[in-house]
Amino acid sequence: MALLHALDSIHLWALAILVGLVMEYLSALLIEWSVNKFIYKRVQLLTDAISKFKEGSTDLTQISAKKAPEDDSTDLIQWANQQVESIQKMHAKDNFRKEFIGNLAHELKTPLFNIQGFVLTLLESDLENKELNRKFLSKASKNIARMAELLDDLDTIARLESASFEMRLEPVNITRLIQETLEGFELKAKQNNITLSLSIASEIELDSMVLCGESQMRQVLTNLIGNSIHYGQTNGHTQVALSLAASQIKVVVEDDGIGMSAEDQERIFERFYRVDRSRSRNAGGSGLGLAIVKHILEAHGQDIHLTSELGEGTSFKFHLQRISVDSLHTPSR
Repeated sequence: MALLHALDSIHLWALAILVGLVMEYLSALLIEWSVNKFIYKRVQLLTDAISKFKEGSTDLTQISAKKAPEDDSTDLIQWANQQVESIQKMHAKDNFRKEFIGNLAHELKTPLFNIQGFVLTLLESDLENKELNRKFLSKASKNIARMAELLDDLDTIARLESASFEMRLEPVNITRLIQETLEGFELKAKQNNITLSLSIASEIELDSMVLCGESQMRQVLTNLIGNSIHYGQTNGHTQVALSLAASQIKVVVEDDGIGMSAEDQERIFERFYRVDRSRSRNAGGSGLGLAIVKHILEAHGQDIHLTSELGEGTSFKFHLQRISVDSLHTPSR
């Protein structure tokens, strides 16, 4: 009797263990199914999102009704949108990297091949011909200068983008700085039949002072005025204008040159981007001037604004913090 009771007890324990194992197995299956369904929905939605992204659309609301259940469709759409945004950013960075490397290689290759050609010509010619030697050495020197300018501009951008870079601001006579910069372009403007002028609003003194980095601001003016002459029309006009804007001085560099399209305006501050590639390369320059201008003004806490009409001209505007001349002579306490 006791033996039968013991067997019944063992049977019950075995049955309980068996039921527990079955429940555990079913729970594992249920969890696995739920996880697979959760992942599948997101992978499916992301796949559709990528397909729509490749087709040029980033609006995922059209696929939400088919792919996302009612209970968590909003979360899924937000999640998929985040993935598409990440893909777009990586795609843009990759395209920029490829374009930048390609442009840099081209900009360096052109003067390098020119130098190589001039040197080979000299080596294969009569080195006793001093006139020929001077002619080809002069051409090689110009191409070396072009490469040096490009490398110097690249170094400038690298320093401006460095986290350790600090803009040293000081009082600068902006009127005198502009006049000096314009004087440096007089010969080049004359060669291109372009008139240079400086317009100063009546409320601005000739000794107006602004807070800026003098060498960097000279570079900004040099790049903007030089660009204006490069893309100017024959018998055209380039003007730098100063006016008051609250506690700031507004600087405008404008011309009546070839202007630029809306598409060009969106990309004009990118490195190596050129409105007219063949013309601007023949005119020289590194293709980094406006990118440097943007970086310098951002380091001053300022933005540069562009307005342009194709065939009508271009205008660049930015502001600098004005300093009262009287405050410079007020003794500190």
